Amino acid sequence: MPSSDFNVGSGVKAERKLLMTFVNVSDSETYEWEIVGSGVEDSSIELNPNTETVTDILGITNTSVTKWEPNQSLDPNTVKGGSKLNFKLHQIWQDKTPELLSQFDVLIVYAYIGESSSFEAELQKNCTINITSIGGSAYVDMPIEISYSNDITKGTATISKGVPTFTPAE
Repeated sequence: MPSSDFNVGSGVKAERKLLMTFVNVSDSETYEWEIVGSGVEDSSIELNPNTETVTDILGITNTSVTKWEPNQSLDPNTVKGGSKLNFKLHQIWQDKTPELLSQFDVLIVYAYIGESSSFEAELQKNCTINITSIGGSAYVDMPIEISYSNDITKGTATISKGVPTFTPAE
């Protein structure tokens, strides 16, 4: 059963770190999640709504949202040793195989909703992670943009030592 309130306390602002994005970096059937956002000061899941506005003959305006096309930019996304995601993306860039960019599973954990050990989460299959540039000044940056697929499985996630375990809802 979904929560009926946020778990941060009445009037308390939810810290940004409680909205977590993980990308599956495994080459097997077993998920291996890597969190994204290290070194990024600001990143939002932009919903990019498709809206339709109609004004009727009485002058009343009605707007409806027909779909969302969510995406999330992570900039600078600095290249660091140990990042399997960045290494995979670099290989895709080097091999000039952009068709592989649309095969990522992404887990969004809403740690501000749920209990202290189990939070609301959603798994999105076959998301696209695009490299928007490569370079920088002092370090090699590889900003990315995640385009979410909306192929969603809702569930919960527990996090132990920074590693999530996703359980689909029944």
